[in-house]
Amino acid sequence: MTERKGLNQYYPAEFDRKKISRLLKPKNHQKKIRFMLSVPARCRKCGNYMSEGTKFNSRVEQVTKETYLGIEIYRFYFKCTNCSAELTIKTDPTNCGYLLFA
Repeated sequence: MTERKGLNQYYPAEFDRKKISRLLKPKNHQKKIRFMLSVPARCRKCGNYMSEGTKFNSRVEQVTKETYLGIEIYRFYFKCTNCSAELTIKTDPTNCGYLLFA
């Protein structure tokens, strides 16, 4: 019996791979991830408390020109569950924790 998945693809004779434009992403591009709060947080705009373990869809980026003993520092952006204000958490490897910005 033949295989149902097409493993081979047909490329015409005039096909040139170099002519395909590829998206060049910057070195510090943001990725979308699912993030869970590891510390309790409070929104400074509306005063809403978000408990530890609350999950968010967030953006993450590596902070440029900031390292601690070779450890990369990351910044997470997420929105308040009540007023949709953007909050920021930055990793703090010097104190083994996080810094919360509103």
